[in-house]
Amino acid sequence: MWLWGICDIENPDDVRAGPDIESFINFVSREKSVTYFHNLAFDGSFIIDYLFRHGYTHRQGRDLIKGQFSTLISQMGKFYSITVRWFNGRTTEFRDSLKKLPMSVSKVAQAFKLPEGKGSINYMLDRPRGWVATPEERDYLRRDVSIVARALRLQIDEGMTRLTVGADSLAQYKQLTGLKNFTRIFPVLSESMDAEIRSAYRGGFTYVDPRHQNKLTGAGTCYDVNSLYPSVMYDRVLPYGDPLFAEGLPVATEEFPLFIVSITFIAKIKPNHIPCIQIKSSAFFMATEYQTNINEPVTLMCTNVDLALWREHYDMEILSYNGGWRFHGIVGVFKDYIDKWMEVKANSDGGLRAIAKLHLNSLYGKFATNPNVTGKIPVMEDDVIKLVTGEQETRNPVYTAMGVFITAYARDVTIRAAQEHYDTFIYADTDSLHLLDDSNPVRLTVHPSNLGEWKREYSFIDGMFVRAKCYTELVTIKPGLWGYQTHIAGLPDNISSRVTFADYVNGRTFDGKLLPKRVPGGIVLHDVKFTLNL
Repeated sequence: MWLWGICDIENPDDVRAGPDIESFINFVSREKSVTYFHNLAFDGSFIIDYLFRHGYTHRQGRDLIKGQFSTLISQMGKFYSITVRWFNGRTTEFRDSLKKLPMSVSKVAQAFKLPEGKGSINYMLDRPRGWVATPEERDYLRRDVSIVARALRLQIDEGMTRLTVGADSLAQYKQLTGLKNFTRIFPVLSESMDAEIRSAYRGGFTYVDPRHQNKLTGAGTCYDVNSLYPSVMYDRVLPYGDPLFAEGLPVATEEFPLFIVSITFIAKIKPNHIPCIQIKSSAFFMATEYQTNINEPVTLMCTNVDLALWREHYDMEILSYNGGWRFHGIVGVFKDYIDKWMEVKANSDGGLRAIAKLHLNSLYGKFATNPNVTGKIPVMEDDVIKLVTGEQETRNPVYTAMGVFITAYARDVTIRAAQEHYDTFIYADTDSLHLLDDSNPVRLTVHPSNLGEWKREYSFIDGMFVRAKCYTELVTIKPGLWGYQTHIAGLPDNISSRVTFADYVNGRTFDGKLLPKRVPGGIVLHDVKFTLNL
């Protein structure tokens, strides 16, 4: 470690700096504080290493005595907080601002329209012990610190004081509905019931049509749904209350219009239809692929929304209905919340608009929070910090069925729109469609901002779509100037900005991908090659 910086969010222009971990600890332990790092998993590793080497002990829980620290780290290794009770008796809680602002620092500056953007430095430069930071490096540090501080100040001014933006959004929603009303509408379900309902929870639809895969597509247009998840939360029938179990195939009624059911089936895709069934945790099927032929019986839990779509796209032979859960239905349970933040989004710019977008897109996922919160704890082993699984820990679910149906409706919107444009469909990713240019009128309701309607995002001159989350398009940047726009999961922006159609060669490697490696003292970023597997 060769440079640190910190500022009070009340005065983001006054950035204090120092050259080593000791001076940072001396500074931050002088008074009680909540201190944010943007990506605590990285910076927190230096802090934890220091703590272990200076006589501090790790403890689960909140009640700390002098010389103890606790952590909140997920099973997947995501850092949420580190709380330290220093030997002087003061306490510092380190939090991850990335959980409040889930984007890079450069994108925070853009989204909040801050007065200056993120700078750049050479991370790979050899900086020996005792390195004195250059003016350019200090300016880079100052920007990094003040950008996040300004954005956090705006969030806190808006009452966003929780650990994550999802928790902030749920708190906002509870405030609008009233806590008693919330628990009446969304009761806490048993662990076993929640587990069955959760097995019907699926993510967004991302798919490349094989007719256009791995070859140049020609000209096309990309359309995005305006606020897809809020749009289905706004006017669809959504579950509430205590569900009732039903044998066999549950029957939708006026009182119970929704259900989740277990089915055992085989299926074959219908001609000229887009596949939309994924099968996880099976030795016979690739979990990331949408299946065209399911010749061996499989058993899945699905919503009535999914089941109706699957029956339209497949010739299905359902061998048995294994029972499921019936739900009361309600429309408009999120109307006040969405109206509030859509109005803020429409009539604000910069920070408030960014906050409105975060609230609109963060609430639905909080309903499906996993009740198994068993986390990782840090230990010092072989002179480096390692994370090991802690004691099993659970908490009450929120209301998983809500997340299940919201995501089911969202997939339904995207898949049906893709199917309606089957002749020109190339690629879909959650809330977007990439379509070939066609002389026929586009069968989408197009508007730049109306909730749930499709915005014409951009046109492309040519495209190469390889698989989900892996494609490049040739786009017009401005009249007379074109460039490549690449999206490859796991490939950093600094590399993807250089990728062209010619780079799509199996085994092609790219330098410049930095990955963290734990070492004595903390973490170093080392350059690894990114290999393109086609």
